[in-house]
Amino acid sequence: MLRVSIPTCQKMEVNGDTFTAYKVDVFQSGRSHSLYKRYSEFEELHKQLKKVVDTPEFPPKKVLKFSHKVVEQRRVALELYLQGILESETIPRSFFKFLEVHLPRSGSFDSLDVGMTEPTVTHIPVVGFSKDAFLQENYRSILPDIVVQGVHEGLYSNDTYDIQGLVQ
Repeated sequence: MLRVSIPTCQKMEVNGDTFTAYKVDVFQSGRSHSLYKRYSEFEELHKQLKKVVDTPEFPPKKVLKFSHKVVEQRRVALELYLQGILESETIPRSFFKFLEVHLPRSGSFDSLDVGMTEPTVTHIPVVGFSKDAFLQENYRSILPDIVVQGVHEGLYSNDTYDIQGLVQ
């Protein structure tokens, strides 16, 4: 199970460049981690995804005036976008790479456009059972006859015994 949310965003400054970073919380199989992504990173993801799957509506880049309200609306729209991708039938590997999610038995993320539609083996059988020998027509017992006879008597005998082993 994979869940994603964008609970907050904050202004960041790197090398004199100020931008808004969105905190993405990722919950996967009882584990969670958080990462910060810029709008341009979401936009790049959207460009990759729309080549291989139908994507939900993506929030526009151009806004008339940047205010707290606009940033909040974009945060909500980006969260809905990510959740919409999770609801689609095929989720490309590039989406998991973007979220920094480890896929079991997946190898690398080299093939970004391969969807996750094929079932993967999650376990290897340890014990196997052959056909039931007792149900086969040409059955030959590998047990001595006395053992088979004792089992048949124990299971199918109409005699009842008391504690001392005497027939009643």
